[in-house]
Amino acid sequence: MSSKSKKVTYKNPIDENADYLVPLQYDYNSSRPIQSKSENISSPSPPLPSGFFGSTYLPVSLLLYVAIPISQLIIGLIYIGQCPVQELIDVWMIVSGFFGILFVIIGVIIHIQIRKQSLLLSTYNGSQSYSLIIRILIPIFIVIFLFIVAWFFAGQVFVFEVKLRVELFDSTLPEYCHANLYKAAYILIFISYLIFLLAIILNVLNYVAPQDDNYNHHHQKQRSTPDTKI
Repeated sequence: MSSKSKKVTYKNPIDENADYLVPLQYDYNSSRPIQSKSENISSPSPPLPSGFFGSTYLPVSLLLYVAIPISQLIIGLIYIGQCPVQELIDVWMIVSGFFGILFVIIGVIIHIQIRKQSLLLSTYNGSQSYSLIIRILIPIFIVIFLFIVAWFFAGQVFVFEVKLRVELFDSTLPEYCHANLYKAAYILIFISYLIFLLAIILNVLNYVAPQDDNYNHHHQKQRSTPDTKI
């Protein structure tokens, strides 16, 4: 008894006469690859948005500002106890200098860490979450910033309330304050206003003309990826 072997063909699923069909991984008629479920699941995630802390304007603002706290700390330590008319002026200078330098250091560390993490995320498709050190330093950075602002306005009270009666030359008088200390505190207040204004302008530019390389790289990658609809 002879048995006739059944012919097995591999055709497009539209052909109803095929005895055995094998799922095609590529649609030759449309010249378009068929996307599998695993490819949909493993689609690349966008890089971590760096925002304010990852902007190049942040380190620029901090570098412009750092000269003020350094000057405050040095001058305050040199002329400590030489302002009896208002003893809080040199204290204000020292505290402002210390926390201002700390503020700049933490800000630079946050910026560097976010830049590194954003680069790793865009390279290896990591999860979109800040590292532990960033989550710790950002609240500290904000608290120090709020303290610096409040202490800055307190310093203006210390300096300006004695402006009309301060004595800069005769150290025997109770109204005496060393000229270098008082003048430096007075001038640095106005320079601080200029730096703060410039920092605000720079950070407004961050939203008008963002300089986030990872953001631009991600959108260039999206534009270069062809549409793979099923």
